Amino acid sequence: MFKLDTDFDFLIDSANVHILRPSAFEFAGNLQDAVLAAVPQNIGAVQKDLPFVDFAGIEEYASKHPRAARYLASIRSQKETKNIDRAALRELCKTNGVEVQVKNRKVTVADGHEMDFLEVLDRRRYRLELVKGAPERFRAGSRQRIDK
Repeated sequence: MFKLDTDFDFLIDSANVHILRPSAFEFAGNLQDAVLAAVPQNIGAVQKDLPFVDFAGIEEYASKHPRAARYLASIRSQKETKNIDRAALRELCKTNGVEVQVKNRKVTVADGHEMDFLEVLDRRRYRLELVKGAPERFRAGSRQRIDK
């Protein structure tokens, strides 16, 4: 057991490692530099599935922000970027308050919306309208698909 503050951050038994806070795990394992160093490879992998998105600004942002770099790694590992529709992506960004433009036929993320865009790709942003005329936007801490 590792206790870095008032909570236990990791619980390790003979079969599992339970991580309460990934950022604390990265810090303890000195993994943050590795996550940041993987940004170009992760961008390259995601870019193959989304050639209509300009990832230059995202790459620059993620190379300096560990949380964004983690989201990129998550997006790549999920392998859910294949067959994303350009119009559907733009509409989802719009309904979730993520500013994007089309420049040179590519979807470009506005400055200051890089994390928001990554949250959309990582399926962490959604919008509900359970009360007519009162839409609500949410950010999910994790995503779990519900299939019936």
